[in-house]
Amino acid sequence: MKFETIKVGNKTYNIAKGSCSLNDLIGYTSKVAIIIGSNKVTDIHKNLSENTTVTKYDADGVEEWKQDNLVYTGLMSLQSSFPIGIEPVEETNESGNTVTKHKEVMGEVVIVEYRTPNIQDELQSQKKQITNLNAQLAYLQMISGVETEVDYE
Repeated sequence: MKFETIKVGNKTYNIAKGSCSLNDLIGYTSKVAIIIGSNKVTDIHKNLSENTTVTKYDADGVEEWKQDNLVYTGLMSLQSSFPIGIEPVEETNESGNTVTKHKEVMGEVVIVEYRTPNIQDELQSQKKQITNLNAQLAYLQMISGVETEVDYE
């Protein structure tokens, strides 16, 4: 069975069919059901926490959309029996004819939540940038021996 996927950072995860609507959440939260497979839940959590870019691919591997500002909320819900897709199954009916039916496939998933950034996230990002710039400035002062004074007013 082919799955839809999302790529977060450098890691690609199979997801339950139709479970991802992260591309249209302006001001809202949205969830996606990641199929656990051989992944460890702690590794999934760590990767999602460290990366803000999510790329969604259809079951054929074609990119559908990419968001580079999503905030992983840290909320996770484990589901041991979650519908992850539908597959065709051939059966023989009472008349002896072979018919194709569609069977729901269940799997173990972790449902995670994302949201778009708010003002607190923007402020935190700017604080990190200031800290990095101050560290670079201190390093340059140390190497060059030139003192500078920064006026923040």
